Amino acid sequence: MSRLLPYETIVKAHEGDPDAIDTVLSRYAGYIRYCSKVHGQINVEVEEYVKQKLIVALFKFCFDR
Repeated sequence: MSRLLPYETIVKAHEGDPDAIDTVLSRYAGYIRYCSKVHGQINVEVEEYVKQKLIVALFKFCFDR
């Protein structure tokens, strides 16, 4: 089983499909939580900031088909 997100899911997330965006956020939820730790505790503000940055990156993603 591939750990990569399907290409179609990334394309849909790039186009703004809420379900696809949720799929991407779910896939990276563990990593987001890990990056959100401050002094060993999850910082909710940092977690939301990282999620927002990921969503912005999805919309900026360039596809060279």
